[in-house]
Amino acid sequence: MRRQRLVFGTYDVPDARLLDRFVAAGGRAVDVANVYRDGESSRAVARWLRGRDAADVTLYAKGCHPPRCAPAQVGEEVDRARALLGVERLDVFLLHRDDPALPVTAWADALLEQVAAGTIAAFGVSNWTVERLRALHREVGGAALHAFSNHFSLAELVAPPWPDCLAMTASELRDMGTLGMSVIAWSSLATGFFAGRDVPGWDSPRNRERRERARDLAGELDTTPTAVALAYVLAQPAHVLAAVGTTSATHLDDAFAAAELELSPTQTAWLASAPS
Repeated sequence: MRRQRLVFGTYDVPDARLLDRFVAAGGRAVDVANVYRDGESSRAVARWLRGRDAADVTLYAKGCHPPRCAPAQVGEEVDRARALLGVERLDVFLLHRDDPALPVTAWADALLEQVAAGTIAAFGVSNWTVERLRALHREVGGAALHAFSNHFSLAELVAPPWPDCLAMTASELRDMGTLGMSVIAWSSLATGFFAGRDVPGWDSPRNRERRERARDLAGELDTTPTAVALAYVLAQPAHVLAAVGTTSATHLDDAFAAAELELSPTQTAWLASAPS
């Protein structure tokens, strides 16, 4: 079910009513991070989780954001995420950043220690290079390494919106399927670029052409450019999930409508073929 490939992003503090609406419409995953609004976003999710079956939702919790980006701090960051969310064990803990100066083995040992302790069920990484991810996969195998989260959208990333953010190409995204992991595309709508915002991180002639194509196709399909852009992400292989953050019930409903919009291979290729 394509709706289950949407991930509710909580960079902005989420409203419990929106989270209820998300689950009622078929959503089953929530993205949180220790640094989002200094932990307040996770606390809001914790309040929402009280009194409901947490098994209904997969929590992707990120930690080890700079300056706390070190293997020695993995345990503390896992404990902080568990405390903020009010859970005994995290479904998936993702390293929010990498320190490429450190050996992958140091990260692997720290993460596997948490799996062995039962504080996390699985782990992943965000804003890592594909090369470093593959090295981590070789180190730990596929049993506990569950998720990879870099930016991906119809618009190509021009400049990182936050320090040390990384994007992945469509080819890299498809290749991740061979590793048996879920891929979470953050900012899958380029932070409003397809809604008409000229966001510096995505504003380029090539991306403007892609936005125009999304508008043209939206006119043909009687939908919105934003829906077309999200449908493009969901047109990727089934292991690809799309993170969508919103504080608007209307925008959330639009996201679920987009999940029902299936683009043909010809339409998907045309959208991405804007000249450079």
